[in-house]
This record gives sequence, C-alpha cells and structure tokens, in this order.
Amino acid sequence: MRSRIDADRRLLVSVFGPQEAREAVLGGARIIDSEDPRSALGTIKPRRIMDIADAVLATRRDLPVQLSTNIGEDQLLYRRAAGGLAIGKSPYEMVGKAAQAALGVAVSMGTAVHPCPIVKVGLDGMGVGRLTDVLGEITATLRRADGLGRTRVMSVLFAQDLDLWDARKTLPQVRRALVGLREYDPAAPDAPDAFDLAEHADALLGDDGRPLFPDRRPDEAELKACGALPAAARGTHVTVNEPFPHADHGLTRRRRTDTEAIRAMVEAGAAAGADAIMIDTSILLKVARIGLISTARSDELVDLDAHDTDAHGLPRTGILSLEEIRFFVDLCHARGLEANLAGSVQSHQAQQIWRLVPDLDQLSARGGVVALAHDPHHGTGAATRHDRVVRRALVAGIIPPEQGGYLVVPEHMTRSPKFRTDLDELLTRHPDLHVHVHVADHYGALSALDRTAPDTP
Repeated sequence: MRSRIDADRRLLVSVFGPQEAREAVLGGARIIDSEDPRSALGTIKPRRIMDIADAVLATRRDLPVQLSTNIGEDQLLYRRAAGGLAIGKSPYEMVGKAAQAALGVAVSMGTAVHPCPIVKVGLDGMGVGRLTDVLGEITATLRRADGLGRTRVMSVLFAQDLDLWDARKTLPQVRRALVGLREYDPAAPDAPDAFDLAEHADALLGDDGRPLFPDRRPDEAELKACGALPAAARGTHVTVNEPFPHADHGLTRRRRTDTEAIRAMVEAGAAAGADAIMIDTSILLKVARIGLISTARSDELVDLDAHDTDAHGLPRTGILSLEEIRFFVDLCHARGLEANLAGSVQSHQAQQIWRLVPDLDQLSARGGVVALAHDPHHGTGAATRHDRVVRRALVAGIIPPEQGGYLVVPEHMTRSPKFRTDLDELLTRHPDLHVHVHVADHYGALSALDRTAPDTP
C-alpha cells in the first residue's frame, strides 16, 4: 500500500448544502462537489455553491480540501426532443454557453478554500470533435480569467453497457425511479417498451420531495396540470429516456464501454488541455443498479456486488473490469491527466480498488455515503433522493486506506448465505481492512463486525 507521504489520493463527495459539506470534510473527503441530488442533472444555484464554500472554509481539515462544481451538457448545451434525444444547438452557441457556465461556477467557488477549484464538464452525447471544442474553450477561457487561472478542468464522460441497460430498464422499480426523476417522454401506447405513466404516478414528486399522487391514479388532465406530461401529449403512455450510444459519437462500435472508448475519451481530454477526466455512469444506469466498477469481472476482486441486492432481489452490477480501470489510469497519466472513477461507487468496491490500483488519483461518491435524513422534530425522511443525506461515518468507508478508510457493509448484504465466505476471502487478501456494518434506518450509525462470528452481527 502506498504511504501517506507518496500518495495524494482523494475522495470527491457531492453535497447539496453546508451541513453535508461539513459531514463530508469530517469524514475525510478531499474534494467537496456542489451538486443538487434531487435532479437528474445536478444543477445547483451559485449562492448554494458559495454557502458550501463557506462551510468548508470554517471546518477543521487535516489535509487540503478542494471544491468542485459541475456544468452538465444537458441543461446548457442541448435541448431535448421527444424520446429524450439531444438536439445540438449551433456549435458557437454550445461552446460559448459552456464557457460562460464554467466562469460562473468558478467565480462561485472562489479561491479562499483552495487556489485550484475544479470545474467538472459533462460531455455525454457529443462526438469527439465537438466535446474537444467545448472542453478546449472552457480550459482556455478559465486560464485567461483574472484570479481563476489555476482552476482545474475535469471532463466527465459516461460509461455504458447497453445490453445490461436493456435487460433492466423495463423492471418496475427502475421505471418508478425514472418516473420520479422525470426521465421519460410521451409515447404511443404501441411503442416498444411504452408504459402507462398513470400506473406509476405515486412516484411523481413535487418540489418538496413529497408524492404528488400518493394514493390515487390521476387522469391525463391532472398529469398535464402538474407538469408531468407536456400539454401536447396524447394519452398517458411514456417510454424512459435512453443513454447516448457510444457508436453514435465515434467512441467505440461496441455496446459496452471498452478500451477503445476509454482511449477516445482520454485523448480528447488531453487534446483540449484538460487537467483530469472522470468516467461516471448516467442517472439512467445508476437507478438500474448499474455502476462503473464491476467486482465480478476480475479474479483479483472479491465479488461483493452479488450480495448487494435491492428489495426486489436485483443485484448491483458494474461495467469496467479491473484491467480496464488500470488501462484508464495508466493512459491518463501517460497523457498528463488525473484519473477519477465515479458511478455508484460503494465501500466494498472502493477499498479494493484503492489497494489494487495504487496510482488512481480520485474516486467520487454520493450514493455510497448517504443515509436517511433524520430530524429530531419531524422524524425520519422517506427513502428518496430528497431525503438521503451525507454522513461522515459512511464517507470514511470510501476514503483511501492511508487516510483511515475502512470497509462499510450495509446490513442487508450480511443476510446473503455466501456473504461471510466472500468477506473472509476479502479479509484474507487484505488483512488491514477494518469492517463495520451500517444499519439503514440508523442514520449512518455503524457497528463493528465480529470477524469470528459465524453468522451476521
């Protein structure tokens, strides 16, 4: 394992407010990312970014902490057509608006916390030439901006496995989650994979995060009145939005992100003068429990993903193998870029990847470090994106081992019959790991796992 002296590995945690920022810093996060988890795009107001920066500045930090904020391609560079497809605006407008947005978030973060804040640039759904133009304009603009010349630029591209997506996108729980995120578009009743939005209307949330129709089925007029359907819709059938296939944008001809796609992503970032690249997964794949890191595709990884199932028995799965992750990190460094992995990163993935890929610069997380919100007056929140908040004890489950990271195991995983055998194998390979169990309804509280006990704690 790399020592604290020769490693500068960092965990990025996405937060929505000052209290989450404090929790992230106290848990060991090194990059505090401003993002709105209640939307699919993560857009956040500039004043909220400033509030988060103030909270970080006022919090005790053992190691240097940076700020980051994203600008996403969807909310600024494209408009949506029926079916969720992105229609590009003029190239000049796209590039110009991206640079304007980057300046805005860079100013909001300021340099009081760290002289080198990070602007994350979402580039999904663009051809290699276009994303290089957008990224290059942002980089060149920030380099010339007074007081912002040290701002770092991180390109963000999404990995995909379209076969896995096709197998999961019609599952009821996936449809419901996407309905809650408004990731759908009107469709004819006989369109492939169309479904009736009214049947999942209890998943539609208002601005306060509460269900709009908790106990009844709305009609077409009611769905239009609340904005769940556009006025021009005919009927209540919809289809979920689709990922942007790599083959349509010159990354790879395969339906899964492979080394060819990784190479194209990294080379484009380097050509544009970026400082770092993040490979993430889109919100579509996240709600289908498809993350970036696969623990099943390498003999060096213990496959704890298989024990991480939802209430319907759907296991967590991933896209990139350990070998592909190593290729990504090595190619980034060969091109002078920092490498960041995101995409529903869990503690059991992070603690293995940090150890097996010691040159990895950054991991990013939110879903793996949040627990149900708890208000001492109003009680526990619902299990929605609105009501899950960052907890320091869970953040520590994803930070690098040399910074005190430990393994956090959700309590439901311990019920799997083969879990203890696989955990013992993991602890044999990595005997320095300390293991804690997280009980979902205890607001982030952990309990130590007795390694000698034959059954769950």
